[in-house]
Amino acid sequence: MEHGKPLMMNLEGSKKMRIPVVAVLLCVLGSAQTSAPKANKDQAKAAPKKPIPVYEIALSEDSDYQPLPWPKQWVQGHEVEADCIGDGNLYLLKPGQGLVALTPNGIVSFLGDKMTDIPHPSTTFVGMNPSISPSGVAFRVTGIDDERLEIRTWTDEQGRPHTEKDATYATIPYIARFDKDGTYKGAINLDLPFTVYKFAAFDSGNFIAQGVDQNKVPRVALLDASAQFMRYLDLRKDISTSRSVSAEEIKCDGCTTDIGSVVFNGYFTAWQGKMLFKRESTGGARVYEIQESGNIRITDIKPPEGYEIGGLIPSDRNWLLRFNKLDDQGVRPDTFDSLLEVNPQNGEPVSEYHLKPPYTEPETVVSCFAEGAFWGVHRDAKEEKLTVVHGAAAPYRGEIKNQPPRRTTGDTPR
Repeated sequence: MEHGKPLMMNLEGSKKMRIPVVAVLLCVLGSAQTSAPKANKDQAKAAPKKPIPVYEIALSEDSDYQPLPWPKQWVQGHEVEADCIGDGNLYLLKPGQGLVALTPNGIVSFLGDKMTDIPHPSTTFVGMNPSISPSGVAFRVTGIDDERLEIRTWTDEQGRPHTEKDATYATIPYIARFDKDGTYKGAINLDLPFTVYKFAAFDSGNFIAQGVDQNKVPRVALLDASAQFMRYLDLRKDISTSRSVSAEEIKCDGCTTDIGSVVFNGYFTAWQGKMLFKRESTGGARVYEIQESGNIRITDIKPPEGYEIGGLIPSDRNWLLRFNKLDDQGVRPDTFDSLLEVNPQNGEPVSEYHLKPPYTEPETVVSCFAEGAFWGVHRDAKEEKLTVVHGAAAPYRGEIKNQPPRRTTGDTPR
């Protein structure tokens, strides 16, 4: 499918769905008068933009995937986070346990008990952004070096002795690597000139990472397949170009926030052999398309007025970004439960997509678009399980209404 064409699918068929080609004919009317071209150009500028087409995503459960038990106690305070890249698997974070994949061949685990080369591996995975690529599954883990632990003893007011361990200088960051089948490939010690917050792997196995250096300057860097530092990237108009940033707080588009929040809420999304990078807490809607060579192209997304843009989801066609907008009462919901499709070449909106009830957020999360279908997971609170869902989109015939505002927990939606 060409860039700029909507991801409209045929509802008939199974997992691989045909995508009809929509031909758009642009006619330019000329005139022999010398003033006509300028007049037509001025009229085109003044003419209001046509509303973008709206589609509705109809999802259904896929019986080829084994459901994942999801107890009720995991729901409170834990949004369901799922990733997919079109390899047929759905990757989920299990609160306090690790990463698992729902596959047609069963459930595959990527848990801390396999990381035998990491001393005391941390498997909290709070806010983790795993790297899923053709080369495997990887995520950031921390270990504790017992020899670097500082032992402190002190006595309280009653004269009772106390001993505590300080792991400030004993915590070591690693990248834990797995094959897609769950086989552990080993850990890489992240001995780098900056602290890594998020990273992702190119198809070759080389990495791109972002974080902050010892001067609290945000950085984006290329690493080789062994996570050895190669070079920093200069992302024009990004905070990573602000060499003088050293304060705890920085100013962004219409906001003031701390560096940690800004860097932590920047995400990588693989797309056609390249990496898309977008920050979510600095306002605006700018996407960096980064090649493995380090070449960078910037695209400013041009959403319709009143739309607030969230994060990208993987797509093998045009770009898809989560968004919300004002409801009928003028209230902006917290949830980013709809998708805006944009042309990667110019950032112009192509289509918008909404979930068709009863599959709506927060119980249902769309995670990617691949092979002609939208894929995601659905939480069944009554049965206490998660199931894989997929489906196609069709033109929406009714009135789109936002869901009522709801209070969210955790980080900015991805």
